[in-house]
Amino acid sequence: MGRLILVVIMLIISGIIFLVKAGIGKVTGKDVNFQDESKKVMQSTAKGINWMNEQWDRAKQNVSGNSNATLISGPYSDMSALEIIAKVKSNPNKYDLATAEAYYIEQAVVKMNKRQFDDANKLVMQIQAGEARDFMLKEIEQKRNV
Repeated sequence: MGRLILVVIMLIISGIIFLVKAGIGKVTGKDVNFQDESKKVMQSTAKGINWMNEQWDRAKQNVSGNSNATLISGPYSDMSALEIIAKVKSNPNKYDLATAEAYYIEQAVVKMNKRQFDDANKLVMQIQAGEARDFMLKEIEQKRNV
């Protein structure tokens, strides 16, 4: 059922694209075919879905321990939160803002799995205020209360 809905949505999108291109085609004199436009939309959608499936497979492998992900064996995963924060902040060439935040999240998850909630909380507080930080803080509280 979900795939049927996805196909219908893609047909609607391709119809809108066709109408826009047909309108522009009238002005410029170019011929536009609905089948060609819907084919382009379906191909790009298939590529996107394929990419998402690959990402999902990689994530499952990382969680199950089949790869050398930083979640499993990061260089600082045995250190305390303050030591991790100091190492990351002392190496700005290796850890730009996005990389540092991603690493803090990964290490916070490691700390949560080890039931080291205070360390996880300290790591999460290094993330810029926003949805990601709020989500992680809620996750820590939920795991702490279990």
